[in-house]
Amino acid sequence: MSRRLYLVRHGATTANREGRYIGWDEHALSPEGLAQAEKAAQHLARLAPASLVTSDLRRCRETAAAIARATGLRPAADRRLRELDFGRFSGLTYAEIAAAWPAALAAWLADPERVAPPGGETQAVLRRRVMAALPRTHKAVAVTHGGVIRTVLAHLTGRDFFSWAVPPGGVVALSWDGERLRQEPETWQPR
Repeated sequence: MSRRLYLVRHGATTANREGRYIGWDEHALSPEGLAQAEKAAQHLARLAPASLVTSDLRRCRETAAAIARATGLRPAADRRLRELDFGRFSGLTYAEIAAAWPAALAAWLADPERVAPPGGETQAVLRRRVMAALPRTHKAVAVTHGGVIRTVLAHLTGRDFFSWAVPPGGVVALSWDGERLRQEPETWQPR
């Protein structure tokens, strides 16, 4: 029997809009992000999910709280669903990273599987922890981060991590047949 899994990117934060790599840093949802979370919650409520898990970071917990209100589900926090640890890149924009860490940035972008940002983690480490954390129950919702969702999609399709874009508040539907996850076409984006 195929089971459905919905990956939800948290709503926007001010740091997201500024183009900052925030990784494990704590940030609240912006007013726009709160609205995105409410829209995602209403969409998911129509799908009648059975369980709700979330990254333990504040922006995901706030998004999960909106989903919990709309669905009646109780969110369980799992730190394995956190964003990539960007180490010393955390809190900086791409331009700031390029100015302060040009060689480290070039090395990371050339081989994110094996090269981590200084003090951070590799894409391989992120993928292992996230794939182990994904719920395998039917109609589960996992509230997480853009990098986490892109990692899952890259793993499933073999496409490059950087080729995916998931907007804040977006929902990606996957199905699980007991052995493999695959992406479903009903990805949803807030308007």
